[in-house]
Amino acid sequence: MPNNRLKKGSTRGWNRIEKQESYLLEHQSHLPSKAQGGPIVTTSKNVSVCAYLVMLALCCSSTALAQSENKAQPLAAIKADATEVRWLPQVEYGRLILTVLAPDGLVFRTEFEAGVAPSFRLTDPRGNSLPDGSYSYELRVIPNLSADVRKALAASREKGDSEQLVKELQRSGQLPTGITVQSGAFLIEKGAVLAGSPEDGVEPQAEKKNSGRSAKGLQSKKNAGGVVTIEDVVTADDIIVQGSACVGLDCVNNENFGFDTIRMKENNTRLQFDDTSGAGFATNNWQIRANSSAVGGASFLGFVDQGAGGDSETGTIVFSTAAGAPANSLFVSSLGRVGLRTGTPAKDLHIITIDTPTHRLEQNGGGYTAQTWDIAGNEANFFVRDVTYGSLLPFRIRPGAPTSSIDIASSGNVGIGTASPGFRVQVDTPTSTGTAGNSIEDGLTIRTNPNINGVQLMHGLSTAFMALNTDAIGSGALGIGTKGNFPVHFYANSGLTAGAPSAVGIRMSILGNGNVGIGTTTPAGTLDVNGTIFQRGVQLHADYVFEPTYNLESIEEHAGYMWTNRHLPGVGAKTVDERGHEVIEIGARMRGMLEEIEKAHIYIEQLSGRVAEKDAELTKLERQNADLAARLARIEAMLQASEKQKRQWVR
Repeated sequence: MPNNRLKKGSTRGWNRIEKQESYLLEHQSHLPSKAQGGPIVTTSKNVSVCAYLVMLALCCSSTALAQSENKAQPLAAIKADATEVRWLPQVEYGRLILTVLAPDGLVFRTEFEAGVAPSFRLTDPRGNSLPDGSYSYELRVIPNLSADVRKALAASREKGDSEQLVKELQRSGQLPTGITVQSGAFLIEKGAVLAGSPEDGVEPQAEKKNSGRSAKGLQSKKNAGGVVTIEDVVTADDIIVQGSACVGLDCVNNENFGFDTIRMKENNTRLQFDDTSGAGFATNNWQIRANSSAVGGASFLGFVDQGAGGDSETGTIVFSTAAGAPANSLFVSSLGRVGLRTGTPAKDLHIITIDTPTHRLEQNGGGYTAQTWDIAGNEANFFVRDVTYGSLLPFRIRPGAPTSSIDIASSGNVGIGTASPGFRVQVDTPTSTGTAGNSIEDGLTIRTNPNINGVQLMHGLSTAFMALNTDAIGSGALGIGTKGNFPVHFYANSGLTAGAPSAVGIRMSILGNGNVGIGTTTPAGTLDVNGTIFQRGVQLHADYVFEPTYNLESIEEHAGYMWTNRHLPGVGAKTVDERGHEVIEIGARMRGMLEEIEKAHIYIEQLSGRVAEKDAELTKLERQNADLAARLARIEAMLQASEKQKRQWVR
């Protein structure tokens, strides 16, 4: 019966399809002739019936665009029983990773060491049977690498120059050049498992019904010598072919279709969509194109946007898949998840590769400066790479970094070690139990202060702070202090803990009144030192005064300078600051005082010598005086005796 369905916007009914090409008779030999009792059927390269069938087949096809690579031998044979599905490896491997995507979206991933056959239990940990449905699986080979290769790869990763090493290892056969993977599916239906051959293998083919005719029925009508022109056919009704169809110049009699329903076979295979809708409706033309028609062109399958009037080889290829692409290069699951090189995507976008899955963001053209960034991750780190500027790594996260290592709140506050930063920058450090503090007071807070021109480094909401570049203490200065009459303590080898600060280990304290204590937390004066003081790095001794070359002034000269200048020569005059406070340099003052002491000892020694000389002279004089006294006594005795004799004579 006539087909009364018209295309959107069409007012023309059925268009007449004009004749396009002539064919050799041998390419039409599969058509039954009128003499054989069959209908008179003519054909062309672009047969409308086949176009409808091709479109129908494409619309009904699976959304899974990626399939496993065709290999002569699968990685593993698949077997199943009532309890599990097993894969029997047929290749060498270091480890096997089995990933199974369940119908409800759950992803099961298990690693198997060498010598252990992968298996998938059909029950959950509680012993309940898994739900019915189609399960997709992916079996990925991890090669068995030597310890030296692993060590070299780890070292190159830290240096950031692994690309060259990987190429060398691949050339030497120590590292595989590609991904070895097998993907497929199995069906659980009413507790029974249906597991066919893996997609990587060769599936047995049976003869397709209605796929052939008798030799007599397929004999073509020939004209002696010459070319038979076959007219195009327009059929105003549905066409039903209970068999397979081959379209193209290279289709032959008794074509072996295998499982193919529609086949396009010639040197340039294209499927054209020419939209002839009327005004107000979409009119863009599209094409599915297989391989380039140019000499040396690429082998690919592409979708071409040809605009409103394009056809043949025109248009823009908006999507293409190159020949030889690996298994599951692009896979879309029934849940809308996209897998790149995986048939079991666990998240909305799931990328798998043997070395550093990477997103590349490249800006080029359009008048802007070219810039390329990579966002990638591997066993060493997650990182952002600045490809344009020498592949620098300005941002890196190491495996095992704790939750909220860096956390930016909706307010713009940045937390390090906290998910709820209360200031512009807040750092929470782990407590003695290994857990982060649960309040602002437990961590370090870095914040800007609207009342001063600078940044404050504080311990949560406490009174302690460090001020950087503040107006209060001068531009570029560093301030350490407290708000209010609270001391500042400096610890060393202390018992300070996150929960209970200890006085043990306080080495220096600054009180609210300005007193500084070293070795004491209760300084009684501006500087109170409980302990010894050592100064080094300057000349403190004055032993130079004992050197023969030292010009030591005399006692009289020293005394004259002292009384004239009203200070000792070695100590120096009094100095004061701008506020009139006396200022001394302790080392120089101590050296000057020691110089004066040592010179005083020299002067004492000199005076002692002088005194000794005087003492000797005095002793000599004393002896002389004694002699003189003795002589005087004798003289006086002689005078007294003489005076006595005179008196006797007078009588």
